[in-house]
Amino acid sequence: MREINVIWHKNPDTDCTLSAIIMADYLKKKWYTATPYIQWTLNKETLYLIEKYDIVSPQIHTSLPTSIEVCLVDHNEASQAPDNLSELNVTWVVDHHKVKFETVLPLYMRFEPICSTASILYKMYKESGFEISVKIATLMLACIMSDSLLFRSPTTTKEDIEISKELQEITWITNLESFAMPMFDAKSDLWDLSAKEVVKYDYKVFQIGDKKCGVGTLETTNPGHALWRKRELLRAMRDIRNENSLDFIMLSVVDILEEKNTTLILDGEDTKILEDIFNISVSGNLADLWRRLSRKKQIAPDLTAYFQ
Repeated sequence: MREINVIWHKNPDTDCTLSAIIMADYLKKKWYTATPYIQWTLNKETLYLIEKYDIVSPQIHTSLPTSIEVCLVDHNEASQAPDNLSELNVTWVVDHHKVKFETVLPLYMRFEPICSTASILYKMYKESGFEISVKIATLMLACIMSDSLLFRSPTTTKEDIEISKELQEITWITNLESFAMPMFDAKSDLWDLSAKEVVKYDYKVFQIGDKKCGVGTLETTNPGHALWRKRELLRAMRDIRNENSLDFIMLSVVDILEEKNTTLILDGEDTKILEDIFNISVSGNLADLWRRLSRKKQIAPDLTAYFQ
């Protein structure tokens, strides 16, 4: 059987992690030998789910053998992929972000403007006539709850909601709030993390032309836990900016319950850029970005437009 490594993006979140595990299951049903790998340590929400549902945590690999086939899940940008992406034989990509990917040979690509990669995978299972087990359905539902913030995120589509209802029928999970809130609480527990780990908790680097931008998002049920550490978080952001030669860095603290975004920003050029992009005023290194809960839909497009 052909062997495929399933890889999700750096700084993994719940959707990319569990979707890679789900994708490996899907490929096995198609008679591949499929193994999921991670590129970094898992966040606490994902660790909570892996422990609760008795899932084997994948091994960490930041580069892979060039002879093996690779499937990218929940990402397609080189900055978020394995370090030796240009040397890999990428034969599958399943994603719900903008397309920024080139290949010499044809490959299987599935992109949809939908909230969760797991929602796409649900459709792929159904289209292939594959049975969805209770465990796989539970992982799919967890991905949708995580990425949609229990349907609060503007990335949520009607299709995600309908798929969730069908997954509830498989899993017998009747109360989505009771299912999702422990996930969010686990994600909010950051007391034992360093300031740099907090900044990079859910963090992506976007290459926009010749500009490199770091955008962190901290989704939490208790934003005060992060905001009281403002000074050390700003120091960590400055260190990350310098170490990685970034042109811009920001950290959005998203209050899941109040649906509010408070963003930490460095003084100087970064403050000016943020004020210009969103037509707001920064005070004390904090910016009120109102109900911008989605980095993909409400932050990255404006950032891209500004630098282009």
